[in-house]
Amino acid sequence: MPMNRKHKRQNTQGAEAGFTLIELIIVIALASILNIFIFSIITKSLASQINMQERKVRSDEAVLSLERIGRELREATNISNISSNQLIFEKNVTSSADANIFVKFVRNSSTNELRRQSSTTYGGLPGNDTSGDIIAKNVTVFSASPEQSYGSSLNVIVLDLTFENGSAWRTKVFPRNYGL
Repeated sequence: MPMNRKHKRQNTQGAEAGFTLIELIIVIALASILNIFIFSIITKSLASQINMQERKVRSDEAVLSLERIGRELREATNISNISSNQLIFEKNVTSSADANIFVKFVRNSSTNELRRQSSTTYGGLPGNDTSGDIIAKNVTVFSASPEQSYGSSLNVIVLDLTFENGSAWRTKVFPRNYGL
């Protein structure tokens, strides 16, 4: 039977068909280097995002703590004790949901927690700094100091909070009923 040369099977694998082993190794090496760069960029961006979220939580905690202390201190009628780790004052009962008259904000130096304590009498305030509501954690410095403002006799209480991460916060509170 004569063979039809038109329908003869052609050899499709010539000298340039497929990839050589060296070409595959080069492609894998380049892809690995590219993946390392992409992975490092992604991990750095995720780490910075986590860091920013932690900073936001800490700053929110600081702002809320100072706002809470300031809100109660604005209604103070008599400030009994101002020191580097505590603030004790008598407040106006009608201005708050807390029926106790005396309020003490104190920092526990062993746990670095800022706590709020209250009592109906000055002598009833707890002497320790481990009881009461936790206002803020990781507080390394809590201080309150009186200051005269704007050349008048109006007293201002300056509140300072410093956290373990080094962030420092300060606010000035003008007690409404103090000294009247």
